[in-house]
Amino acid sequence: MAKNQKSSYVVVPSDDNQLHWLQEVLSDEGEVVKADFNSIERVRQLLDLTGAQVVFVGITEQNLRQQAAFIEDLVTFKTMLLVIAVAAEANNDLVLSAIRAGARDFVTTGTRHNEVMRLVHRLQHRTPVAHRSENKRGQVTSLISARPGADSPMLALHLALSIQTESQEAKVLLLDLGTPAADTLTYLGITPAYSFLDAVQSLRRLDSTLIDSAFAKHESGLKLLALPEEHSGMGELTSADIYVLLGVLRQYFSHIIINLGGVPYSDFLHLLVSNSDTTLALLEQSVPSCKQNMQLIRKLSQAQLDMNSVKLVVDRYLPNLPPDAENLARGLNISLLTTLPSSGMARLKMMNSGESLFECAPRDPYTLAVRKMARKLADTEQTALADKPRRSMLRRLRGILSRNAEATA
Repeated sequence: MAKNQKSSYVVVPSDDNQLHWLQEVLSDEGEVVKADFNSIERVRQLLDLTGAQVVFVGITEQNLRQQAAFIEDLVTFKTMLLVIAVAAEANNDLVLSAIRAGARDFVTTGTRHNEVMRLVHRLQHRTPVAHRSENKRGQVTSLISARPGADSPMLALHLALSIQTESQEAKVLLLDLGTPAADTLTYLGITPAYSFLDAVQSLRRLDSTLIDSAFAKHESGLKLLALPEEHSGMGELTSADIYVLLGVLRQYFSHIIINLGGVPYSDFLHLLVSNSDTTLALLEQSVPSCKQNMQLIRKLSQAQLDMNSVKLVVDRYLPNLPPDAENLARGLNISLLTTLPSSGMARLKMMNSGESLFECAPRDPYTLAVRKMARKLADTEQTALADKPRRSMLRRLRGILSRNAEATA
């Protein structure tokens, strides 16, 4: 793996405490992806998508036989895979069973972070690294807003349409996971037969044929996938389900726009934002909108997400009224991407006509602003991609300095 490429680690914890500890240990080193226990197929998918060479597997005395068999299956699938067993305490039976099953080493929960990483780096240095498959990965842009409503799906839809119509070679997907559900499809008069939950449930069969035949499609070529209006099954989804689905979709689409408007901070939101190349925070100048979005952005920042990729979009902007866009960006500590005009009549006409703004109001200021914004966003993403290795190195350096400071304290 190249030095500037972000590492990935798959963890199969035995409990939540072990998961949280591993996330703390590995957070400065790279991406931590939780897999479902007992699902060897899911771990295989995650390994293929992330290129991870290290898997941490939690073991306990109560389920030792099952967990040892799980480790054995992993190393049978990938003989060069580095499996590290994790337990609450060192126990001869646990250590011997894990090593016999194929684990390369054993650590206990609570081991000093730098000791765990020295072990990982030593094992990686001794083991030839299989090259990660360089599948083409589409750019992901997510839209977040603390307040549900029409503005976020409106913008997500027209950003996706703008990117789709700008280039004949573009393959664009709009993932509408916001609240209320499936507004973007309602705007276009599309009644979907296939939903986001269906896609998760058919992950093994998800290929270009299924995408072409099952995903909702606009006449521009834009594909759409949304939550069903009744989405009680969301509680059964795991982080690994969503991670794998997004990874598969990135192989088939050049651009993915995700509407997350109205979705509160959660593991679901965190996972999607952390796997986005750019996140647009959409708000208005009103006190309630500013207050709630500031709380949402603060939670994202506290979760150690890369806030350089979060951009502010001020919707329904009135430049003569305070607070102005620049002050809002400074208050939120994120950079300003653009502002958008109100255009209330054009928006209402669009929502009731079944046509996009590019059809029913092509010269409206909002329509023109979204097209300009899409081009600006594309330029921003290209710059971010070029700058990403440098930022990644700086983050690692900060982590090293922080750990050194803790060790000398």
